[in-house]
Amino acid sequence: MQLPGSARLSLSDIKHIAVPEVADAKLLAAVEDLQAVFKRQAEAEPLSLSTGSRPKQSIILLLTESKDSTGAFRITRERTRVIIRAASNEGLANGIYAICADVLGARWYWSSDLGLEYVHPAPEKFPEAWQFEKPDFKQRAMYPVDSDFGRRNRLSRPFQFNHALGRIFTREIYESTPEVFSLVKGRKREPKGHNGTDPQPNFAHPDTVAIAADAAIRHFKKNPNSLSFSLSINDNVLFDESELTQQQVNPLKYFRTRPDYTDYVFNFMNAVAAKVFDEAGMWQNANGEDRYLTALAYYWTEASPSISIHPRVMPVLTSDRAQWHDSAYRAEDKALIKHWSNSGAERIATWDYYFGAPYPYPRQFNQWMIESIRHLEKQGVDVFFSQLPSAWGLDGGKAWLASELLWDSSQNAEALIHEYYTHFFGAAAEPIRAFYETAESHRNTNEGKADWIKFYKDEAGVGLFPQSVLADMRGFIESARNAVREDARRLARVQVISEAFSFTEAYATFHQAREDLIEQSLSHGPDLVRCLDTYQTARESYLVTAKSIVAKPIHQRLNTFSRQLQSDPSSLAMGTLAQMGRLDEQSDDYGLRAWVDDAETFRSTFTNIQLQHNGKYAVNFLGPELPRVTDWHLDFRPSQNLEVLPAEGMVSGIRVSGADIFSIFRDEPVSSERSYLLDTKLAWKVSPDNRTQIKLTWTDRNGKHLRTDLALQLPWGASTGAQRLVIPFKSPKRAYDVRIHFTSSRQYSGDFLELQKVDFGALYPR
Repeated sequence: MQLPGSARLSLSDIKHIAVPEVADAKLLAAVEDLQAVFKRQAEAEPLSLSTGSRPKQSIILLLTESKDSTGAFRITRERTRVIIRAASNEGLANGIYAICADVLGARWYWSSDLGLEYVHPAPEKFPEAWQFEKPDFKQRAMYPVDSDFGRRNRLSRPFQFNHALGRIFTREIYESTPEVFSLVKGRKREPKGHNGTDPQPNFAHPDTVAIAADAAIRHFKKNPNSLSFSLSINDNVLFDESELTQQQVNPLKYFRTRPDYTDYVFNFMNAVAAKVFDEAGMWQNANGEDRYLTALAYYWTEASPSISIHPRVMPVLTSDRAQWHDSAYRAEDKALIKHWSNSGAERIATWDYYFGAPYPYPRQFNQWMIESIRHLEKQGVDVFFSQLPSAWGLDGGKAWLASELLWDSSQNAEALIHEYYTHFFGAAAEPIRAFYETAESHRNTNEGKADWIKFYKDEAGVGLFPQSVLADMRGFIESARNAVREDARRLARVQVISEAFSFTEAYATFHQAREDLIEQSLSHGPDLVRCLDTYQTARESYLVTAKSIVAKPIHQRLNTFSRQLQSDPSSLAMGTLAQMGRLDEQSDDYGLRAWVDDAETFRSTFTNIQLQHNGKYAVNFLGPELPRVTDWHLDFRPSQNLEVLPAEGMVSGIRVSGADIFSIFRDEPVSSERSYLLDTKLAWKVSPDNRTQIKLTWTDRNGKHLRTDLALQLPWGASTGAQRLVIPFKSPKRAYDVRIHFTSSRQYSGDFLELQKVDFGALYPR
């Protein structure tokens, strides 16, 4: 793009905007933005709007006959007319925003009016020459980034590839063709039409291919302009376990400790593609553009295939490239991208995890965003999607920087970052940059070995940031506030960061108080009463702060974390205080003092409290043999290193290691509004990101959920041998059953959960 001055057309001479008769809402919104920006920057009268004409002294929007759907555009000057040509309304809108940005200096760094900044004044003359612009990535999507932000920063989503099979393999098909549904744990489940919980169909059955192909063909016929149809697996690992599937996946391979089902799923995709394209001829849409069947290379299908992929199958590589700080993971992921790019597929897509909320702290990774986007582009990946529910104060310029690089990955990224801080924050640029870069460098150094979206929805993840680092970051915010005290607009932006970070601080304080309370409870420490008071105060303070902050639109995405169920170890503390003889009468809501004085006030309803074994059994061909523990149920997500053994040195109990997700649970009848006691003895080692929890779920007579008590998430570190935990509960009104659940997920090397005893019963104070 060249921006020399022109003696022939002054900006002040431009009076009109001419739009095509088929202008859609997105294009008209872009026109409104141009009118507002032009009026401010050119200090001119509002541009008048006309349709289907080409007046002089105007910006004219022309649709061309091109089949290009990338959002590309061309801008030319023809005497007193500035003409934007594109093949679509989207391309015309992109041309408008190019004028807003490159001629008029407008940037929409954040959502909302507060996100608009001007980085240079408008020139007196309109540029003489303008080159054709085409983005590096055909799809540039971040979800659920605000739609106004996406339009203004030229984001686009022409392809669809979310989890989809639950909507295709319906209850009607189940009734007519049950054989295409998967056998999971010895039975077939009737589908509910849910892309999250419905098991995958039986990919090994030939009729599954026919049903999927028919759905794709019907979609393309009904939607002649559609570019894609998603056949992406449902969001679970409930795959068929029948002999037919075993024949296709054996000998079983693993990738990143998870079963490798890539060939199994993409053989199915190839067979569907052959029917849709080779047989039915659905190669192109009504505009002559190539069509694709899309499929997530997700979790059990992350590994690159050993088979060739049909050219019109579009694999969607799912990866958390925020974790490229782990050099081994970064090298493996780069190799994986290359292998998929050589798989035979014409087009490769990516699904990155740029979160953002629900992380309650600034999850910054500009370095890896820049490197990964450029690497993807060099490997021919041109379809990009990321989840980024922006909490603008914590996420800062992530969405804007990514948008810029997806349009042109060759841009000077450091110059973009410098521009963002310099113009958006003015005199506060340096301290605000230090705030975000402190978060980034600390995370890079301390997050450790990569794993699947590490710390995602983990209540303990904020422990990555010690109070000293948070204090440094708060200091940068206060320095920034002082620097722009007389600059109201930039002060308001600093205030957004300050408010969002106060969410982080309040939660970190609450979580630290929770950790202190757990430590004192486990050690029967002398400060337990004080820690309980501190915890309750910190918890209430966090809840009040969170409610206030997420009520503001610019912070609303933080509600994905604030609504999350949090563990509450106060009951554990009460049980410990009772054992220590330090529970005062006013705090004894459960009858614990009577239990301490007379153990017979506790009436166990359990059998097999020592978790004695009664032989072994196999759930399916994917997992290890499990001990049969009478009255208890064991469930797991298969993983390469999973072991389920007796407690160490014992012939009873359960010791779990190497788990992706493992749970042991039982259901017990209960009475309404009665005190109960869970008395358990367990040992553990828990690494950061491992979530090992004790949870009770109460239901009524009809099985309706009443309440879930997340009594404890075990802290990072190891127990001092096997420890006794006594936790009281009060059953809710109408309670009829309770499920007592011990779970451990994301176990790292050396992690384990060992249950030696579990007892449960009602308290009957005398």
